[in-house]
Amino acid sequence: MAGDLLDGRYQVESRLGAGGMSVVWRAWDRVLERAVAVKVLAGTQASARGARQRIRAEARAAAGLWHPHVTSVYDYGEHTDDAGRHVSYVVMELLPGQTLSQRLATGPLPPAAAMRTCAQVAEALAAAHERNLVHRDIKPSNVMLTPAGVKVVDFGIATTVGRPELEADGRLLGTAAYLAPERLAGGTVLPASDVYALGLLLYRTLTNELPWSAETPTQMLTAHVYVDPAPLPDIEGVSPEVHRLLDRCLATDPADRPDAAEVATALRALTDDAERRAEQAAQPVPESAPATAVSSASRRRRNAVLIPVLLATAGTISLLLPQFTATDGRSGGVATRDGATPPGAAFDASATEPPAPRQTSAEPAPSSQPSRTLAAAAGPTAGAGPSTSPGPTTSPSAGEPPRPSSAAPAPTSPKPGTPLRALGGVVTVLCTGDQARVVSVEPAPGYRLRDYDPGPVREIQVVLLSAGNRSEIRARCEDGTLVPKIRESRQ
Repeated sequence: MAGDLLDGRYQVESRLGAGGMSVVWRAWDRVLERAVAVKVLAGTQASARGARQRIRAEARAAAGLWHPHVTSVYDYGEHTDDAGRHVSYVVMELLPGQTLSQRLATGPLPPAAAMRTCAQVAEALAAAHERNLVHRDIKPSNVMLTPAGVKVVDFGIATTVGRPELEADGRLLGTAAYLAPERLAGGTVLPASDVYALGLLLYRTLTNELPWSAETPTQMLTAHVYVDPAPLPDIEGVSPEVHRLLDRCLATDPADRPDAAEVATALRALTDDAERRAEQAAQPVPESAPATAVSSASRRRRNAVLIPVLLATAGTISLLLPQFTATDGRSGGVATRDGATPPGAAFDASATEPPAPRQTSAEPAPSSQPSRTLAAAAGPTAGAGPSTSPGPTTSPSAGEPPRPSSAAPAPTSPKPGTPLRALGGVVTVLCTGDQARVVSVEPAPGYRLRDYDPGPVREIQVVLLSAGNRSEIRARCEDGTLVPKIRESRQ
């Protein structure tokens, strides 16, 4: 390919990288006299009609989406080389820098940088979703880090909202490590699936790990449906609000996730907060203050809120495809928490990304935590209602004296209702028929509660305010099923 002249205009110079379906080359545009990137279908894909249609659709989708955090597309063409082979290609802007995947090879990003990176990805996704376009392959290798900021690349499997998830041949396109659980059900394309992948991207940039221990594609796909994501570990500079936002992004039910615009707004605010914390931590400690004061305060901030594992949500997910075929030829062998081995679904081998490294000493999640459920292939369980779970438990602080051993532990019972988590705190709501009632409100540190009607009412509305942010939690009940809506905004 090097040295070829495409359509008498683009002089191919050197190879920049390759994926499962294509190769990207550096080329010189003889007409406009500038360096460009040329994406060309590779191998057997080069002559496949479906692949040519996808790369043309990618060019159209990205060309119609102008955004500072989306790679610009300049041209599309179909070239016939000297051997008579047809070559489909897309001409894009040549980006300096490196992919997020390459950057993570050296370790996780600092908290502020991680949140800023994911905020810009969220802004790009919000722009795409406004045009009813879903990327479907958000992952570190599709995020470029440039001097001008983040650029989201590779809209090769992007499609419009509402289209079937499965290809005509039954394949599910995407990367196993970042597939939202609802995509495995083979339904229709949803913007919320991008938000789920964005949540995993945020977890990965902060920890350089994924919230599951999985090595094969089948294990990864099993984890999305069966295994609760591990809580984000305690990281200096990462506030409890980040934990809550991440929990919402990784919710099993797409309806419980924020939209990309809300994530972008929240992450921008959290980035500003993290940068202020970093600046304060960098300031010298006054001589009159003991050296331990700063570290003790830091520990109190880190331990202020303990985020539990994601609660199991209402309903079940049906897996419509009969069998998983791992791209590397390995079949599933992961036991679920109840000892059963899950079924699988076919997915595109070309889109598999290696899992993030994990510490071999990491312990599995306790079996007492709620797990995600998967219905039989015949369909969802009839009459499945909302699932409830007790809120987080707290333990005595380090300075609290131990209780006398003779004292009998006080009996505890689960708090009724369903907890709804926002950056501003947790609101627990109970449904009785079509009436909603607020059971409790637990504002996050730094937030205050505005007056509200606890109900019972047709729809509850609770607003939590901080100096710079506003969390609004609305919820109504439909035949005893809670329907929440959570919005985050800047003050």
